[in-house]
Parts: sequence; C-alpha cells; structure tokens
Amino acid sequence: MAESVVLRFDRVSYEYDHGKPILDEVSFSVRRGAKITLMGQNGAGKSSLFKLIMGEMKPESGRISLDNNATVAIAKQVMDREKLDYTVEQFLAEAFSGKDYELRPRIIDVLNIVHLKASFDRTIRDFSGGQQARLLLAYALIQDPDILLLDEPTNNLDYLGIEHLKDFLIHSDKTCIVISHDADFLNSFTEGVLYLDVHTHQIEQYTGNYYDVVEQIKVTIEKAERENVRLERTIKEKKEQANTFANKG
Repeated sequence: MAESVVLRFDRVSYEYDHGKPILDEVSFSVRRGAKITLMGQNGAGKSSLFKLIMGEMKPESGRISLDNNATVAIAKQVMDREKLDYTVEQFLAEAFSGKDYELRPRIIDVLNIVHLKASFDRTIRDFSGGQQARLLLAYALIQDPDILLLDEPTNNLDYLGIEHLKDFLIHSDKTCIVISHDADFLNSFTEGVLYLDVHTHQIEQYTGNYYDVVEQIKVTIEKAERENVRLERTIKEKKEQANTFANKG
C-alpha cells in the first residue's frame, strides 16, 4: 500500500505584507509520518511557511491541502507573556478538546512524554526557560495533531531535554516538520529536507539524512553562484562591446 500524502502545496504563491515575495508557485508534498527539516537562509520565510500550514495566513494563489482534514499544531519558541500566570492545568486545558474528565490523565501523559514533573496548580512563570520549552511542546502534543511543527525546539533545552526530544521524534508516528540550527539534533531523525531559497522563492525537496542533504544543497548553491559569476562576466563583456561600438559610431 502506497504511503499517503498528508500535506500538499500546489503552485502556492505568497507575499509578506503584499510586498516581499516569499513563495513563487511552489509545489511539494509531505507523506504521512515523515520527519522533515525546513531549511532556508535568514529572511527566506520559514516562519511564514509554518503560518501558511497552520492556516494563520492565506496564499495569494495556489492551494494548500491537508489529507482528510488532518490537524496541525505548533510548538512555539517562547511562552506568551500573558500566559505566565496560568497554572499548568489552565495552560494545557486551553489546547485540549476532549471531555473534562479526560483532561488530567492526558496532562499526565504529555508531561511524561516531555519528561517534566509538575503539579497541576504550579504557575508557568515558576518554571525555567528549558521547562517552559517542554511545556510548549506538551501544549502542542495534547492537541494530538497529525502534523507537528517545531520552531527551534532545542533553543532552551538542556542536553537531557534534547535527548528526550530526539527519542520522541525518532519513535513518534506523527508527521513532523522542524526548523532548527542544531545539526546533530536534526541528523538524528531527519529523513528529508525542504529547502526554501530566499532568491528564487522556490522550495527544493531533498531525501536523505541531514548531513548528506546539506552537502547536496551546498553543491547546488556553489554551482548557481558560479553560473551567476559567468553570466555577470558575459553581461559586462557585452556592455563593454556595446560601449566600444557606440564610441566608434
């Protein structure tokens, strides 16, 4: 049986604030259960791509489709300031859509997954930055999404926290798309890369572990740069020829 596609972009174009191009008729698909890294230069629009997947922003044209109304959740980088005075139970209840009597058992489940021991009535501001990062992941997991988006998830985690997150991603059956600069972390679970090019506004899709894909991308970029240098040299030579003819004329 063929693996199903859970997320598809079909000729999607998007401009930030209707002035800065981010995507130009981009098409790609992600299969169910895949573990994907989202790469791109600074300012390429990786966070915008996450917002498009979440449905928080709409494309200018093209179509973004989720298989059988698949659900999406994101683990943010930083805790919202207005939630710092929430208790653990209040914070996680906000993301939970099940029955009331199911809430506490589910909180225990997700806290175990992120390896955090916490009482239901402890306030968010009493936790360290690393512990809050784990709570943000728990907030996403308690929604039981089909697609999990992680934005720099290792930023506030200690070594043990990163190891626990690696283990979760390796063994989870969820589709995961991750933005991170931690190469070793990414290489532990990544099986493919979506590369968002800041110049072409295209997404190139690569298969393989993170380090192998980075080498492929490096070769592609170097080839493009050499081609650009060659084109610039050709343009310069033609301009000089044109100026020479113009002066003779």
